Amino acid sequence: MGLFNKTKKMNSSDSLESFDTLIGAATRIEGRMVVNKSIRLDGTIEGSIESSLDNQVTVAIGHTGLVHGDVRAHRVLVNGQVDGNIYAREKCELHETSKVKGDIHYGLLGIEHGAEILGLMVKKIENTGEIQEVTEAKDLLSQIKYPFKK
Repeated sequence: MGLFNKTKKMNSSDSLESFDTLIGAATRIEGRMVVNKSIRLDGTIEGSIESSLDNQVTVAIGHTGLVHGDVRAHRVLVNGQVDGNIYAREKCELHETSKVKGDIHYGLLGIEHGAEILGLMVKKIENTGEIQEVTEAKDLLSQIKYPFKK
């Protein structure tokens, strides 16, 4: 068991998550973090948070949490602020107090009323024929000639 084997419930979320690590509101960390277990952040991180592809890690950013960097995890739950891109392999939940300034790449997406997003929302496409269709559409767009002149 980890140092902080807490079970916390994020606002309005139906799922209980277990976090091995808790970073308090008074804590500020500078640099890249690589996590192998689920983490709850109520403090500030100046850098990215990453988990390996084979771990089903949840990164929860509490109401007072702030990340200046990208967040890469299996699940990402946001109540605070992220100034960077989010890469959630399974799902991303944006609660009513969340503010995201960056693109969100997700498998499943939940957004509560009041959440603020300044960026693109990009649905993860599984390894099926859909990727080929997207590639073909991009190729078609590159062939279009625009008649506009300066």
